[in-house]
Parts: sequence; structure tokens; C-alpha cells
Amino acid sequence: MVSNTEKINLPVLQNWDCHVCGTCCKEYLVRLSDDEVEKIKSQNWDVNQDLGGYQPFRKTGLLRNKINLNHRPDGSCVFLGENNLCKIHGKFGLDAKPLPCQVFPYVLIPTGKEWSVGVRYACPSAAKNLGNSVLKQRDLIVDFKDKLIEREKFTITLAENKVKPMLSCSQETSWEIIFALRNKLSELVRNGKHDVAHSLRCCIALSNELKSTNLSKLDINQVIEFLDIFGKVSTSEVPVDAFAVPSPNWVGRVLFRQISALFTRKDHGPNRGIANKGRIALLKAAIQFAKGAGKVPKLNVWISDTTFEDIESRRCELDEESNELLRRYYLVKIESLQFFGASNFGIPFWEGLNILLLTFPIIIWTSLAQSSQDSMVDKIQRAISLVDDHFGFNKILGGLRQRYGFNILAQRNETEKLIAWYSRPCI
Repeated sequence: MVSNTEKINLPVLQNWDCHVCGTCCKEYLVRLSDDEVEKIKSQNWDVNQDLGGYQPFRKTGLLRNKINLNHRPDGSCVFLGENNLCKIHGKFGLDAKPLPCQVFPYVLIPTGKEWSVGVRYACPSAAKNLGNSVLKQRDLIVDFKDKLIEREKFTITLAENKVKPMLSCSQETSWEIIFALRNKLSELVRNGKHDVAHSLRCCIALSNELKSTNLSKLDINQVIEFLDIFGKVSTSEVPVDAFAVPSPNWVGRVLFRQISALFTRKDHGPNRGIANKGRIALLKAAIQFAKGAGKVPKLNVWISDTTFEDIESRRCELDEESNELLRRYYLVKIESLQFFGASNFGIPFWEGLNILLLTFPIIIWTSLAQSSQDSMVDKIQRAISLVDDHFGFNKILGGLRQRYGFNILAQRNETEKLIAWYSRPCI
């Protein structure tokens, strides 16, 4: 067991409490450990009286050797009861639930000799910042951390962990340098004097300056001084006016639309889109996104009856509330380091940062695809939840084919152009 003296880094700007919306119980399959299976069996649920005739478990995987909580045909967990309340929780308490259900929406990330805590904005309450400060939930999160170590049978402490983080596929570094980079990126986002899009473009400018530098040859004080100098240079050289940034080219636009389609698909739960019509419908949708013309396929229930052309004509400046929502989202992701390494398919630091920053134009595009009758902040919040549902969890996005697309956008400076494009109003 790892000592509770290990440092836990919590998101300072984040509030959260469960508001029993039932989203997580309707959207996700929960993988169970052997101990969790036995615990639920020992609770003696009656299949007919308690679970509506459905079995409590479902086997998945090629060998049918993985056990999940079962779901009803409408996508909801068989233990989801009236008023979106969990029957296990209601009858036996929080500790009786499977650990993934207890922990959500928190993401516990081992980072060197510390634990960083991320938050999944796929949970609407997290995206809306509802509830008590996460800082007040430290004891509960420490308990989750200890349960996670026991569940996954971790045999080494963080202090004994010799795995070094990667800046790129060919350059490893120390956690001390990773923390220094995190602090500088957080500073750029938190203290930005202009909109959040400008802060994100400053992060790209800094990363472009540092990618070719072997920071591991410097001691930590030199790295901090180096970051301070280049941070100021990057901020001063990044144009405030988004119109001063070149527009994305056709390659960037095609790749962007294809990636946006992956980030905005809902294939499970009550908010799923055309996925329930089969693979042919999804193939037609992929072709339509590649063309980028005509009617937008409804990959989720919130996409309105609109066209790709209409979406581009709706581009506008963000209001203050939406801007601050996005700033909070990126601060939580950066400060928790929930964008590279173990929390994002083993992707190196610079590559993971580029993917994270690319979610900004995807979120804006997804909000513009929704009904114009909804408020801007509501559409942005919903778009963040959609995109964050996939970020770090959709295995397709961690595959070589998609990573190649992300890298093309980074190498051609298309990520910066797309951020600027979707932060400026249509003329």
C-alpha cells in the first residue's frame, strides 16, 4: 500500500458534486474486477424483482473474458433506479459500488512521485462547475487513490517508479522538467490578458520553440530560466488579432473535419446519433465530413438541421462566460497533466499537448452545429462534454492513423490556424 504522504495535486479552480443526472450510468460500460464481481454477487440481487429481468453482468472481449455491468436496451445500467439513483449505492452505500463508479468523474494520474487529479468534463456537473470545491474533497480522493492501488494490484510505490516521461518519441526527460513545463503552460493560460484562444496560441508558440531543444541537458534552474525567457518571447510575438493568423488550408480543413467527427460521435446511451443505424450510416457520415459540404450528419442528438456552410457562417466571438468556461477546462487538463503518457495512450508530451489544444476548434465547431436557440455557454458546455468524453478514452484517437493526422496538423502549423479561425467572427 502506498503511503498517504504522497502528494496529491488537486485542480484549484474546479467544483464538483454529483447531481444524479444519470449521464455516467447511461453512457459507459463499467469494467469489473474479480473482487467487484464477487461483491455484487454477494449482494443477492433478484434478477426479476430488482433488475427488471436483466442479468447484472455482461461479458465482452474476443474471448468473452471481460465482465462489465450490464445495460438495458435503452443504454442505462441495470442498477440505475428511479430518479437516476444507483440501487447499489442506495441499498449498501458508496463503498459497495464498483470503484470506477465511485471515482467518476475524477481521473487519478501517477506523475513521478506525486498523484495528479484530473476531471472528466464528460460529466455535465463538472463542465458546469457545480458543487463544492474539489479541494474540500481531498480525503475522499486519497481514499480513491488507495482503493485504485489495491484494485489494480500496484506492487511498487511512486518513489520506486523508474519510468521516465517522454517529451517526444525519441526524447525522454525527468518529471521535474515536466512539472516546470506544466507550470509555465498553466501560467500562460491562467494569466492571459486576452481571450483563451490567444492563450492557447501562446502555448503552441512556446512548444514550437522548445520541441527541438534537449531540455534534459539543462539543470532544473536553467530550465525554469529558459522557460521564463521563451514564455515572454512567445507571448509578445503571438498576434492578439486572430485575423493576423493565416487561415487553415484545405489539408488542415479536411483533417480537422475528420477528427471532429470522431470527437463528436455518440455511439452509446440516449444521446447517441446515427450509430444506431449501422456501419453504413457511419461510413456515409465519414464521407460527408471529408467533403465538408451539404447537410451535417447527426452524430449526436444535439446536432441541429444544419449544413457545413451554415456552421462556418455562424462563427462569432465568445462571450465572457464561455471564454472562462474554456479557460477553466484547459487549466484543469494542463495542471493535471491529463493529456499525455498513461492518461492518453502513452502519447508523448508535445504530441499530447497539440491534441489537447486542437480540441478548442473542435469544441467551437461542435457548439456552432447545435441549435441557435440555445445560449452560447450552454452550447459550449455541451460541446466540451461531448469532446471530453473521447479525449484520452477513445482508442481510435490513440491509434497510429489518427496520430499521424494530428502530427500533420502540428507540423504544418494548422493547429494554430484552426484555433485562430474558430475564434474570429465571420465577416
